[in-house]
Amino acid sequence: MPPTADYRLLNFSTYDEYLNSSTRSDAKKYLRNAKLIKQVIRLGYHTNATIYEEDEFYEMKKKLLDQINPVSQHFVLFSSYMTSRDPAICALAEREASNMQKKLSTIIFLQLRQRTGFDISGYIDYEDSLRLNSLQMIGCTNWQAVFEGRILLRPKHSDLSFYDWHSGSVFFNNTSNYDVMHMGISLLFKYKGDLKFIPVTVGDGAFKENVKRTEILSPLYGMVVLYDHIVRKAT
Repeated sequence: MPPTADYRLLNFSTYDEYLNSSTRSDAKKYLRNAKLIKQVIRLGYHTNATIYEEDEFYEMKKKLLDQINPVSQHFVLFSSYMTSRDPAICALAEREASNMQKKLSTIIFLQLRQRTGFDISGYIDYEDSLRLNSLQMIGCTNWQAVFEGRILLRPKHSDLSFYDWHSGSVFFNNTSNYDVMHMGISLLFKYKGDLKFIPVTVGDGAFKENVKRTEILSPLYGMVVLYDHIVRKAT
């Protein structure tokens, strides 16, 4: 591709259209043979514009289209490194691709005992956490290490919610997918894509059709709860 991309090539579907655009009306008047006109234009007569050969035209046009409409790269799933057989980790592995593709949105709840003997707990936006890891953001969860079983998944102050049972500290954060909502004493998350409310409180049936709640008994994590929301188009 030349140093300055020739975006005018995108205006033409075929090489003939491209050549015809560079043909002056007087050339058509005096050179009535279409084949001869194209030969003259290719040689650079009757035009001040740079004229490309046919193979150059199609090659350059393809490069321009690739430039403005890049093909998305296939992402590598962190779960492809999985060696852990913990049922909670296996359940997350099953959901990773659909979360990355935004077909499913999973919120993870877990509660962990600290070395101090006190617990921390929180709600984690799975897709948001995976994406931050893909972007290698500072402080992100190392999901490859989680799936390999080298580290434990832990709620963070920056997750949808975080609670320190010793200090009583509580944090709520909106993510790229969810806004944190409260309805009375009930905690809700509103999915930004389709504006559906996701209840997490047991027995809260107001929006229960928006989510499937799955409890998993894990040797590593204790009781883990996954809230699966099938993503719909906003109405």
